[in-house]
Amino acid sequence: MIVGGPFVVACQPSETDVGTGAHESVAESGASTSDNGLTSINGLTSINGLTSINGLTSINGLTSINGLSSTVGIMTTPAGRTTVAYIVRCALAANDSLVKQDQTGASYTFKGQIGLAPQWKTDACDTACQEAVSACVMAHVNTTGRHIALWLDAPMPEIGWGTNDAYPMQEGAFFGNIFIQNPKAYFCNGNDWDRGPVAGRIGAGQSGAPYSNPFGNPGTCASACATGGESGAIDGYTDCNGYGKVVTVYRDFDPTVPYTICNQRSGLCMDDWNWGTGAGNSMNLWPKTNGDNQKFFLERVSVSSHDGNYRLRNKFSGMYVTIAGNSTANNAGLVQEPANTSNGQRFNMIESIDGSYLIENEASRLLVNTNWQAAGGQIVQNGNGVYDEGQIWKLELAQ
Repeated sequence: MIVGGPFVVACQPSETDVGTGAHESVAESGASTSDNGLTSINGLTSINGLTSINGLTSINGLTSINGLSSTVGIMTTPAGRTTVAYIVRCALAANDSLVKQDQTGASYTFKGQIGLAPQWKTDACDTACQEAVSACVMAHVNTTGRHIALWLDAPMPEIGWGTNDAYPMQEGAFFGNIFIQNPKAYFCNGNDWDRGPVAGRIGAGQSGAPYSNPFGNPGTCASACATGGESGAIDGYTDCNGYGKVVTVYRDFDPTVPYTICNQRSGLCMDDWNWGTGAGNSMNLWPKTNGDNQKFFLERVSVSSHDGNYRLRNKFSGMYVTIAGNSTANNAGLVQEPANTSNGQRFNMIESIDGSYLIENEASRLLVNTNWQAAGGQIVQNGNGVYDEGQIWKLELAQ
């Protein structure tokens, strides 16, 4: 059994990638990697499922002409073939692949990875098969095609249970059946759906997503679904809205895009003061401007714990947020310095209330704090026990 497989999200595969079946190798742990970034499920509408008018049926094997047509439907367009690639990745095992031709006779190799429905290659895909592949395909949607790594949990033994500190946020779960007339495509919000949102994923104001939340807003999985996990742990969900084939997704921050870091109480944001480019320039509080001096990349440098560590790199200066002098004392200020290996540049992101964080320095174990200062005041480290709103920070995707 694969215990909670990590799946690497990448941009939507190019036509060359799909044609050659280019994929990452199988990891030593036995879990496989997989390109994620399916911008849409081509051919899926709210009226017609994938198998209704798209040259695809679930009552025949994919290798057959009746199972997946070469001359009509989703094999005849680049977007459609990308959808086929994700269906095959979810359905077939890593040692298997599907070769199909398009309407011109060009041949494409689609490589399997997860193995939820290996029988579909040559035989029918029943309701349980359809629901398992549906959940997997929906979990791989990123409407922007961005790169982000995911960890998947599921009751299906081909994926299995178990969490990983490198993927600390439970984003959500996916379930339904996209292969039937009047398809059912659903998601629910995980425990951390609004922490450090990722462009193109749930929690980030997705545009054009193929699924909806049947439980309303916020529509959390924990309040509506049965739970499952390894050795009594609650790792994910086993039944949502009557669907037992559920895929739960975990992820981290997207290291390729910046975030703003703003105080929960005041709304003032961490700011590279006066657009400084030199070492030692202070990090101060200022109203949100959407300037690059208020944008920070979160770069994970350790997966030894659920909370971190991360380095915070300013987009404008390219330098890293640092505790001045690597001090471990209360009220030491935050400045920027070139990259180094000191713990003064390492911060743990500790989940707090309302989708926010406490930001703890690795060396001092003190928390990044406004000290209730007004705009222009320098951000400091202060306190490690009684948390107040001056220590609570909201991270949002920078515009």
